[in-house]
Amino acid sequence: MNTLILGLDALDPRVVERLAGEGRLPSLGRYLAEGRFAPLQVTHPPQSEVSWTSIATGVDPGGHGVFDFVHRNPRDHGLSLSLLPMRRRLGAMQFAPPHQARTLFDEAVRAGYPATSLWWPATFPARPGSPVRTIPGLGAPDIQGRLGVGTLFTTDRGLLDEPSKTAKALLQPQGRGRFEGALQGPARRKGGQETAVSLPFVLEVQETGEASLQFKGQRIDLQPGGWSPICTFQFHMGLFFRVRAITRFILTQTEPDVRLYALPLQLHPLGSPWPYGTPGGFVRETWQECGPFLTLGWPQDTTALQEGWIDDGQFLALCDSIFDARRRVLFHHLERHREGVLAAVFDTLDRVQHMFWRDRMDVVEDWYRRVDDLVGEVGTRAIQKRVSQLVILSDHGFSDFRYKVHLNRWLLENGYLASSNGAKGAWREIDWSRTQAYAVGLNSLYLNLAGREGQGVVGPEKAEPLLAALSAALEAWTAPDGSRVVEAVRRREEVFHGPLASHGPDLVIGYAPGFRASAETGTGGWEAEALEPNSDHWGADHCIEASAVPGCLFAVRGLSPGAHPSYRDVPALAIGMEVRAEDDLRPPPPGSAPSAAEMEVVEERLRDLGYL
Repeated sequence: MNTLILGLDALDPRVVERLAGEGRLPSLGRYLAEGRFAPLQVTHPPQSEVSWTSIATGVDPGGHGVFDFVHRNPRDHGLSLSLLPMRRRLGAMQFAPPHQARTLFDEAVRAGYPATSLWWPATFPARPGSPVRTIPGLGAPDIQGRLGVGTLFTTDRGLLDEPSKTAKALLQPQGRGRFEGALQGPARRKGGQETAVSLPFVLEVQETGEASLQFKGQRIDLQPGGWSPICTFQFHMGLFFRVRAITRFILTQTEPDVRLYALPLQLHPLGSPWPYGTPGGFVRETWQECGPFLTLGWPQDTTALQEGWIDDGQFLALCDSIFDARRRVLFHHLERHREGVLAAVFDTLDRVQHMFWRDRMDVVEDWYRRVDDLVGEVGTRAIQKRVSQLVILSDHGFSDFRYKVHLNRWLLENGYLASSNGAKGAWREIDWSRTQAYAVGLNSLYLNLAGREGQGVVGPEKAEPLLAALSAALEAWTAPDGSRVVEAVRRREEVFHGPLASHGPDLVIGYAPGFRASAETGTGGWEAEALEPNSDHWGADHCIEASAVPGCLFAVRGLSPGAHPSYRDVPALAIGMEVRAEDDLRPPPPGSAPSAAEMEVVEERLRDLGYL
């Protein structure tokens, strides 16, 4: 087995076909011309963390348990991020792996081959002792254990009171061109209270616009509007305990007020308080040989761009550097690759499309050409390394995002949800004693089922009629312009199969193109209207009906004419098996196949080839 997998998050097949037809994607266009391309059927819902996990395991969320960006605890209505679940161990709360399903990387190792996974989502925290070499992708947290927001340092006191996701801190003037501030690090517990460990700094700004940041024993030079190199800091958490972190700075403004922005403080891979990658020697060698790289699971700072703390050019410059760092790491390990599986996920195209699809398609197309250049270079090196199977794929495509859907507002207006707050509301304000159904996550709707939910009121005999009524009403919902809001509503048993299926939502909401659940819906809240025009910089998305945003699949071998591959086929394709038009690896209809058969697809195919 000698396989290379190149994951290109959000590569859209329609854009690929259009640009390739215009001669602007020569590398990907060659696959199309040779019949080595097919749209990829993606999982429900087509969220990145769900889809990449399904691709890696060959099973849907019923088999691996990652159902949505946000999960709820039905007993106490607690919310958690599916990518960062926590479990109590030895009296303390610690991160747990998002899923326990076997992946194609695990199967390669079981077959006696090495496996390397670079930036694959849902691989944090590292599994100590795992023989799979990993650097985590989406889901790796910041130094606070969260998905990460940056910090704006400013001399404008008025900005501190404006609501934003970004943290803000005051720069204190200390004379002409000189300012003092403090970088807030992780919190430590002392005397029964938690306080953040901070590092004071001095910012000096010259009349030319050039500047310098001076920490104790460290000086960082800044060019106007340019990102600093990756900087390393050490926080003293106690007498014998220190935490290392990394970040980058950018001086975005000096007049009329000074603004210095810092990316989220990120885990230093050689000094993380949590297991970052495996094994330690692999992570250390990558860092030392390839140079530093950002470690946050979502390193492209879309929040800072959305809130206006950085501009388009500064955001794209950050994206450039992230892409270049990943390219450098991939080619370093490809040079050393001899056999087994080597996979790398590049996710910058996804972030660029979120922010530029609506208003700057020229930017998006530039990135498609950049990705095409990467594909060409990877293909050339794969030939040189005698790679026998090269698979290039994406987890979903892309679509417009014209309206935010406040699904809980719709449920409230239609009598399915009750609240103590009639206007905008939050999860904690739901009146569970009068609520029949609720939404949380980006595509999930649950019944408030008696015996399952801690305060459930819907009896088992009422569940089926209620699901039918909800499905019909949602699919009949139209926007003011007459367009459908919801393309399809699917029952849990239609899309989830396997031992964990019962933990999924009762209904999966497949929004029509142009519509997506609001951020408030994601955490169980709502605004005053069920539909809100989207004027955000974040102007496009993919968390809609899965059939509306197929992914891409390119393969050197194994795609026969007329094949309609899905995520279920990828593990088999990675080991060299053919995906034929007559293959029946689509999701089985409800109740038509035992869950065990689905869970064993990868193992059976490996056994057929003699690897097990």
